[in-house]
Amino acid sequence: MKTKSKTTKANRKLSQDRIKRLEEIGFTWHSVNKDTAFEKRCSELIRFKEEFGHCKVPYTYPANPSLGHWCSSLRIVRNKIQKGKKPGTITLSQDRIDRLDEIGFDWHTYDKIFETRCRELIAFKEEFGHCDVPTKYTANRTLGTWCNHVRTAYKSIQKGVKPTANLTQDRMARLEEIGFNWRANAGAFDMKILELKAFKEDHGHCNIPARCSSNPSLGMWCSNLRSAHNKIQMGVKPTRHLPQHRIDQLNEIGFKWCQKNLSTRRKGIKSLSEANK
Repeated sequence: MKTKSKTTKANRKLSQDRIKRLEEIGFTWHSVNKDTAFEKRCSELIRFKEEFGHCKVPYTYPANPSLGHWCSSLRIVRNKIQKGKKPGTITLSQDRIDRLDEIGFDWHTYDKIFETRCRELIAFKEEFGHCDVPTKYTANRTLGTWCNHVRTAYKSIQKGVKPTANLTQDRMARLEEIGFNWRANAGAFDMKILELKAFKEDHGHCNIPARCSSNPSLGMWCSNLRSAHNKIQMGVKPTRHLPQHRIDQLNEIGFKWCQKNLSTRRKGIKSLSEANK
């Protein structure tokens, strides 16, 4: 009967050349410490936060897919622990939870669709200088519709009604961080801006009086804007929402905020017309 030949000491021995070669390429002779691996991930998470300003790593994060998978696994394990279930193979002690909390890790499930919309919103802001996406935004109709749904959900929450869309405090904070405007009626505002520009092209200015015969609704809109701006100047809360980026947008067009100057201008034009008769 054949017996298994024992592995001799000589067979297990590494030559000095081989040892040196392994050390040159960074081989470690000790088994990988779990805490070391954990801290390596924490370092990657910190670098992600430094770049993006948050720790919501997507599951399909292309720059570091394994980091996204790790973050997803952590959330699953934490959820199991909170439900009193066995966490599985991943160790998540209280010390590790505290360490992740210290970094700012988000334990809530990553919502791919929500974050996709946030990135689209950021891109829109970078291009236009604000987050007031029109409902019928032709370049990205889905984004415009989504913004409208989000505002509707926010209004429901303010009224104490359960919203149809999932809008948690974390999501609200994320949107406010980007600069999202909850009260904006972006589509209507942008349409009026287009009308204002058209008026300027026809008349050479956009100093529209409240009673504008050619476009009464535009004249009333301009009057309401001036009233809101006047209240802001006096430190009074306006009834109409008028953020600074919209004021800047109107200033850029050449909008006239002072109604008194408009009255003087109209009187001057009238006097000049009578003198020329």
